[in-house]
Amino acid sequence: VLLLHYNYSNFFPPLLSSFSSHSYVLCSTMRAVSTLLLLLLSLAALSRGKRRKCLEGTMSEGAIVSATMANYTKMLPESEEAVKVHIEMHVQDMGSLNEISSDFEIDILFTQLWHDSALSFGHLPACKKNITMESRFLNQIWTPNTCLINSKKTMIHASPTDNIMFILYENGTVWVNHRLSVKAPCDLDLRRFPFDVQRCRIIFESYSHNSEEVELVWMEVPITFIHYIQLPDFDMVEFKVLKRNLPYPNGQWDQLEVEFTFKRRYGFYIIQAYVPTYLTIIVSWVSFCMEPKALPARTTVGISSLLALTFQFGNILKNLPRVSYVKAMDVWMLGCISFVFGTMLELAFVCYITRCQNSSRWGKRSERRPAASTARVVRNGGMGSRRQHLLLDDETSTLPMMNGNGNGAHNGNGSCRDGTMTARSIHEVIHPTSSPSPVHFHMSTFDSSTPLSIDQHRLCLSLDSQIGLHSSGVEISPQYHPHPRVSSTPGCFMRFHPESVDKFSIVCFPLAFTLFNLIYWWHYLSKTFEENFTMPANAFHSPPPSS
Repeated sequence: VLLLHYNYSNFFPPLLSSFSSHSYVLCSTMRAVSTLLLLLLSLAALSRGKRRKCLEGTMSEGAIVSATMANYTKMLPESEEAVKVHIEMHVQDMGSLNEISSDFEIDILFTQLWHDSALSFGHLPACKKNITMESRFLNQIWTPNTCLINSKKTMIHASPTDNIMFILYENGTVWVNHRLSVKAPCDLDLRRFPFDVQRCRIIFESYSHNSEEVELVWMEVPITFIHYIQLPDFDMVEFKVLKRNLPYPNGQWDQLEVEFTFKRRYGFYIIQAYVPTYLTIIVSWVSFCMEPKALPARTTVGISSLLALTFQFGNILKNLPRVSYVKAMDVWMLGCISFVFGTMLELAFVCYITRCQNSSRWGKRSERRPAASTARVVRNGGMGSRRQHLLLDDETSTLPMMNGNGNGAHNGNGSCRDGTMTARSIHEVIHPTSSPSPVHFHMSTFDSSTPLSIDQHRLCLSLDSQIGLHSSGVEISPQYHPHPRVSSTPGCFMRFHPESVDKFSIVCFPLAFTLFNLIYWWHYLSKTFEENFTMPANAFHSPPPSS
């Protein structure tokens, strides 16, 4: 500023000869403004440069403290009534709630104010009305020993020294402020998780004195916030202060309680939990559009959807405490799992209907078949009396006719297909005059010269062996055995068709899921809206503490 004033004084006069009168007036005005600015800045520098010194005949701060503490006794202040301790709290910051440990963290400026007549120095010629003292003097005076009775952990900030402020006024009023980091418990109720509202409390109490000796009272503005508090998972929607009187064996104790109300932000869970479950449920309905015979594909879709929901449910529950009651998230996830499980039951029902219909068709086909034929072939002159019974069906059980080269031979009358013969054809070959009735061949043991291959449904004989059977005197005795029939009695589900069940399910399942959504969201969100209307919107917008 001095340099600016010097430049104005030395720079403008040489230019005045070349400027007009109007320019001269402008330059004079600027010079006057610079002079006034210089004066104001000088006064400000003088007023802020040093502390005001005590006048002669007055005592300095050190002398006042020494004189006051010399005759002081660390005892409860003498008073006819209980010592009133005024308390206020400035919230500096908050941490998020921890559901596992059921607590939250908060940084506060905790202020206590009480009167101790033994510390007054108004009778002394003091040059100041109040003295800011070091925190070590707190150990030399009486304090109400106010503590946070319900805190899990309380720590005084040290950055680098303890953040404690101690001011002593001339009338004996003591003003103490601590900067604390507190971990306080919360009474978590997760029945409506993730649409829940949680309440956390901080309780102040004198640890050493009952209400007859110390009375705790809130200040006129008990709670203030230094800045707007915003948590990642919750919104603090309300706080309230209370005063209680709690009985102990040694008397009644005053308690000051502040209760914070937090409302959970459920946007994270909408994106991470609810939307994926919607997609999983819709994917499980894709199996209704598949063919009833596509059993592997439909099973894969159902099992994959069920596993996805189960894994997602477990991922959410691992971040929550183990509680015995049912939460809103439990209702949602179990409901979705039930719908996916219902698709698996629908698949099992469709498969059962398909199997019953297939069995019915095979049963009706077996009724149109002729009676079965049983052949018992006996060769005389064998080594023993071993008998072999061969069951042949006149349509399915065929005897391949082999020539000498092992190739199939075709019967002239067309009774055999693809080089094979039925049991009835064998009987006609051996006994042409016999009627085409079922035959029973009795045959003893077979030697190596009679190659015979027995399968579950077919009996293979070479042409030479059949001729040998006829020439060696095969004893043929007709005997009738009825063919076992498949039960074709329709069950109670035979009137359903797999396609009809799928068409019904593709309409019924979405409608049922929509109804479930309407009931679920109405039940839980309606309570949330009611709380929004009852809670004051500006509950936490208290003015910051005055400096």
